[in-house]
Amino acid sequence: MPPQLPTASTASTIARSVIRPFSTTAATAAPGRQPPSGGHASRLASLNASNSKGQVGRGARGDAAARLLERFKTRTNSYTMEKTAQMEFLKNQKMSNDFLKQMPRRWEAGDVYSPHDLSPVEMQKWRKKTVRNNDVIDALGISPLDMYKNFSLIEHFTSTSGMINHSNLTRLRPVNQRKVAKMVRRVQGMGIYPSVHAHPEMLRDQFFSRHK
Repeated sequence: MPPQLPTASTASTIARSVIRPFSTTAATAAPGRQPPSGGHASRLASLNASNSKGQVGRGARGDAAARLLERFKTRTNSYTMEKTAQMEFLKNQKMSNDFLKQMPRRWEAGDVYSPHDLSPVEMQKWRKKTVRNNDVIDALGISPLDMYKNFSLIEHFTSTSGMINHSNLTRLRPVNQRKVAKMVRRVQGMGIYPSVHAHPEMLRDQFFSRHK
């Protein structure tokens, strides 16, 4: 069977589907292509941005460290000043206590005094006398009256001229001081110990040492 030719209506339909109709709208330019993200310019821009951010971060950290150091210095200075003030207060208090010990008399409001009242002689009158409970004689447990042959002991309680030392020097209780004085007077009265100088044995040990 021979092929059938297309009719006029069929040909017009095919032509309309193939040929594009003419557009009356204005043509618009196609959007431009963006440069690739991995380009040299973009890498430089990102590097500059990261550097600026790093500098800002380092600056913030540096400011925090400076503030911390300044706070530490302030705290150290305040502690040093407080310690110095405390030491000065203790020094002044010790000095005041020393002066009070040297001035045993306590003044009250309304008391009238003269400069002579502040002298050591007058202050000594107001000093409280302490009673000695024990001394070297009690510690050794000896009787001074039995030590009349102990020349070194007698020399300790007498001066270079043979005089009996005062209790302020011997630091003995009144009872033992009287016993020592009685013993010294006895040995000097018997002629065992000289009354004007030290014993010859003590002088010999002083001038002619046994170690030589």
